[in-house]
Amino acid sequence: MDCTIVDVFAERPLAGNQLAVVLDCAHLSTEAMQAIALEMNFSETTFVTAERDGEADVRIFTPAEELPFAGHPTLGTAWVLGRERGDYTLCLKAGRVPVRFGDDGIAWLTAPAVELGAELGLRDAAAAVGASAEHLDTSFAPRLANAGGLSFALVGMRDLETLRQAGVDPEAHARTIAAEAIGTFLHCPHALGTDFRARMFFEANGWREDPATGSANAAFAGLLRSAGRTGRVIVEQGVEMGRPSRVYLDIGEAIRVGGRVQPVMTGTLHLPEVAAK
Repeated sequence: MDCTIVDVFAERPLAGNQLAVVLDCAHLSTEAMQAIALEMNFSETTFVTAERDGEADVRIFTPAEELPFAGHPTLGTAWVLGRERGDYTLCLKAGRVPVRFGDDGIAWLTAPAVELGAELGLRDAAAAVGASAEHLDTSFAPRLANAGGLSFALVGMRDLETLRQAGVDPEAHARTIAAEAIGTFLHCPHALGTDFRARMFFEANGWREDPATGSANAAFAGLLRSAGRTGRVIVEQGVEMGRPSRVYLDIGEAIRVGGRVQPVMTGTLHLPEVAAK
């Protein structure tokens, strides 16, 4: 099976969020896909199970579970399969997600419907990320939001310093957020060439940080839209972990999430003993 590794939401190679795209793998079992995703150990790995004119059936796995939708796997897989076409559609468990490639090198996906959920208490949200309530940005109440079947806790931090110091307190997170959200997305205003800085933490065989999260940024765009923000917004993510990423948001009646994709490596997977269903 051919495999391509790309960096997504990356302005240059060796930045952004890594993705492995495995081709021609309709014969793989779910267990084999999960094992390969764990072997890759990126935030996600995608498996292309069928291709047709202008579209493909794709499954998305973290090292621990399958996802119905995720942003950087959608953009990266569409780029590998259809970047010369101008547009390409992925058929995911969450439904059909179209991707359009701009002349400026930015690939844009149209996000599935975003739904805002319940607000979270300031103290609970702060404790879950190892902070105090006074460290939060109260202009955005902490709350849940769902994009494409994935729910995130959106927590605004007061400034860059409190964002840098934040993390996850596993026990507090388990008590307050874990049952409601797949990950916790932290954000704060930023004035150095982007609108916001963000971090996202999720559990996949242990807690880890995501360099760039298209689905969480789509959920965040829904929060911004509810506050009256429309048009283009730029979010910087991954800086604290040495994988600087840039996520472009286009907020309107529909929410679009964009980023650049950088090719890194192509190769072949030799796994005959796990190939059969």
